[in-house]
Order: sequence, then C-alpha cells, then structure tokens
Amino acid sequence: MATMTDLTEARRALHDLATGKRVATIMKDGRRVEYSSINIGDLKKYIKEIEDELGLSKRRAPVRFFL
Repeated sequence: MATMTDLTEARRALHDLATGKRVATIMKDGRRVEYSSINIGDLKKYIKEIEDELGLSKRRAPVRFFL
C-alpha cells in the first residue's frame, strides 16, 4: 500500500530530475530504484499510480453547457 511518504519521495525525485540532477533514487516496494532523465516517464507513471491508490487523482467532472 502506498503512503503519502512514498508520494512525497517520488515527487522530490521528479523535482530533482527536472532541475538537472542526473539520477534520483527512491525506495519502491522495499527496493532501491534509480531514475534518470531517460526514464522520467516511468517516474511520472509511478507518481500517478500512487495518487490513484491514495485517491488523489486529479480527475475532473465532465463539463456541461446549458443554453
């Protein structure tokens, strides 16, 4: 089960990569995982999975127009 700590750590790793750090390391499922700018998409996917699991998805309701 993902925690807010997992989400914070993953977001910090993404920030590090976005601001020029070459490698960011996080703990995932009890093991050390390193991300680089090459696999930043994988890190974004992992963050989305944590947000979904924690119920923090940024889903929007459909837009309705009334005339």
